Amino acid sequence: MAQWPLMLAALVTGALVPLQLVFYGQLGGATRNAFTASLIVFLVGAVVLLVLVAVMRPQLPSFGELVAAPRTVWLGGLIATCYIVAIVIITPRLGVGLTTGLILVGQLCMALALDHFGAFGNPQHTLGLGRAAGLALMIAGVITIKSF
Repeated sequence: MAQWPLMLAALVTGALVPLQLVFYGQLGGATRNAFTASLIVFLVGAVVLLVLVAVMRPQLPSFGELVAAPRTVWLGGLIATCYIVAIVIITPRLGVGLTTGLILVGQLCMALALDHFGAFGNPQHTLGLGRAAGLALMIAGVITIKSF
């Protein structure tokens, strides 16, 4: 399979993140509480996923398969919760552009570290000069956004 459709899908998904920041910030303002706003986000997402699973009828894992999964798979929900609560609090104070830039730099730092060490069974990609330069340019971009 060609990679360009996946790259396009990743680009479009990334373009949705600033919208997510705006909407979460608005919800936080309407609820006046980051935790309540985050709970609403998760409830809406759960309802959408319940409908999709009911319509698509994928094969669900057994209880044994879930128990046998690496314990780290359960951290995604915790991370998502922290992410949403932080966005509800941070975006109205820093703005969408700076918040998005900082999130992207944080994601890239972690992604490069995970790649470099081949963490959690992922393929190993050494952090070379080119990748480090890409990260440095991202950091410079965030500093520029903050400065103006």
